[in-house]
Amino acid sequence: MHIVIVLFISFSTLFGDGGLLKVDWSNISTTKQKLRVIPKDLKDKIKIVTLPVYLPSYYINSKNIKVVADKNFYAITVFLKGAKLLVRGDRTYQMKIEDRRHQFKPSIDKIIHAEGMATIDFQRHGVNYSMAIECDNPDIDTRCREDNFLKNLYRRLSFIGGTK
Repeated sequence: MHIVIVLFISFSTLFGDGGLLKVDWSNISTTKQKLRVIPKDLKDKIKIVTLPVYLPSYYINSKNIKVVADKNFYAITVFLKGAKLLVRGDRTYQMKIEDRRHQFKPSIDKIIHAEGMATIDFQRHGVNYSMAIECDNPDIDTRCREDNFLKNLYRRLSFIGGTK
């Protein structure tokens, strides 16, 4: 005998009422974008994104790259030797997250090491961003064990696109 229990849960209760974070474009220097030559494939994929798109300057011309983007989100994966770098921006939020926005401040001192990855979360221009490195051999690879790799990438983030 099988008993089936059906639960009715509204999505707003489960996920919270969400929305879009307001992007502050006033303090973004678009001259950096004009000075850099961004590969056409990368430029075409991020032109629909309605938030500032950042990528560490080291990888702007990388050929080993995958981009997933829509109006309010982007994820750029850079395939490195023995590791993957993920840079993500997201302007969506849920009420629970919005109530704690003061805890989501830019800080390169808050690098989290877990499950063979190192991750940094930060906020710029009203948008939530994260950058993570996942290593094939995290016990050996210092990029995942130490903070310096992500700190250096964070310091060299370059604005590469996005639309107002």
